[in-house]
Amino acid sequence: MPELAEVELARRIWEPAQGQEVIAVESHPETRVYRDTPAGELQTHLRRKMMVDSRTHGKRLLFGFSDSLVKPSAGDPVIYLEVHLGMSGRLFLADPYHCPDKHDHFVLRTKNLSLVYSDYRQFGRVYLHQQDHKPWETLPLEVLHAKFTLAYLRQLTTRRKGTSLKALLLDQSIFPGIGNWMADEICWRLFRFPGTPLQELDLALIRRVSRQVCRGALRHVADKNSPRDGKRGFSPGSYVEQVPPRSWLFQHRWQAGGTCPRCHSSLERCTIATRTTAWCPRCQPMTRSDA
Repeated sequence: MPELAEVELARRIWEPAQGQEVIAVESHPETRVYRDTPAGELQTHLRRKMMVDSRTHGKRLLFGFSDSLVKPSAGDPVIYLEVHLGMSGRLFLADPYHCPDKHDHFVLRTKNLSLVYSDYRQFGRVYLHQQDHKPWETLPLEVLHAKFTLAYLRQLTTRRKGTSLKALLLDQSIFPGIGNWMADEICWRLFRFPGTPLQELDLALIRRVSRQVCRGALRHVADKNSPRDGKRGFSPGSYVEQVPPRSWLFQHRWQAGGTCPRCHSSLERCTIATRTTAWCPRCQPMTRSDA
């Protein structure tokens, strides 16, 4: 599933349409991606609107549209389209006459572009918020937010002392945007087995390392992979070579037989918090409480 930096990369793919008027909305109404908002409502509320904003929050993509077809003012009403990519969703740009294939479930057309959401497994979703609702205001703080302090994190984890490190990092109500590979990366940098309970860990260190990994992921994954033409989607296998660099666990964790980039020991795999987990038995030894 796309994680924090991959979602930011997806946002940038649609960003060239900002400031353009939507002249047509096309959808496949019977697909599962519309389980929260009927496809007809998207056509009603987005046609003749101009994209005025785009942002991410964790694994969520948020695109703002306004009635104003000139430069909007601060008081103009904005309606937000929320997109979740699920396991296989992707955004891409195409020419304005793009003919959707069977997996292109949602298309916004402007005079110059087609904005396409494609999802062959249909685990993602497209959702329309009420006008002037700012969804990020009711969501948990992002890891890189200035108010994501140690005190804030302690408050959220007061009753989670027995939770494993991996499960804690995957909890979107605490660490929005962090998914499986980023959680493994953080555990590896902490030199801790992913199944270690929180009560044995330094929460300040978890906060610091998680923020380091989030910054690094945005720099390596989003900044270095953003396509100039917006026509390329993304997946771990489509990243440019050595991004993130070979010094990251990311480059070694995907297939059996990978080795630790720090000590070169063979990586091991197990299931923790229902997710396949890669870890180094030498750098991240299990303790008695982990067994």
